[in-house]
Amino acid sequence: MADLTEIDIAALNPTQLTLGLQEVERRAAQMRKFSRRELRTLKENRPVPYVVGPKRRFYMIDHHHLCRALIDIGDETVLLGEARADWSDLDLKAFWHRMEAEGLCWPIDVDGNRRPCLKIPRHVSELTDNPWRTLARGVRGKAYANEDTPFQEFMWGNYYRSFMTTRLLETDIALAEKLAIKVSLLDEAQDLPGYLGKA
Repeated sequence: MADLTEIDIAALNPTQLTLGLQEVERRAAQMRKFSRRELRTLKENRPVPYVVGPKRRFYMIDHHHLCRALIDIGDETVLLGEARADWSDLDLKAFWHRMEAEGLCWPIDVDGNRRPCLKIPRHVSELTDNPWRTLARGVRGKAYANEDTPFQEFMWGNYYRSFMTTRLLETDIALAEKLAIKVSLLDEAQDLPGYLGKA
């Protein structure tokens, strides 16, 4: 792990519009209890994969929640993982088009609407809350299998949004999770990553 490069989180451009702030708070609460060595081990075990974009800027394609939680506990650095691609020769419009084509960004807002990729904030601290992503993370493993698919929780969260209201998430998360597990078994979900099928 000694060859991993430490980098300021501010130097990593996000590739999504939102994140689950409850998940961020949960992680931050855990990390506040860590020693420096434990925190370093956590970073080593979760290096941030990225794509090199125009002007040789780095675009993180995973671990947005980790980066936001680190910032929340006053830690401004992370370790760089694998460079998945180098598209620094593209202009910004072509770059985002390629990112979308390869499934390496998620320009979908909390209401399920696609936004221009240029609307994605430049810093992870500017990402807004997506309670549907939080719901999807809460039922992962029970409603669907965890796979190494970028933005898997966002895909499932977007699916759950069509079956319930935000008010239910705010007032009865336990009921929302039960409903999410139930609708995860429907045929309509079979194309989502990690679909478990009917019990």
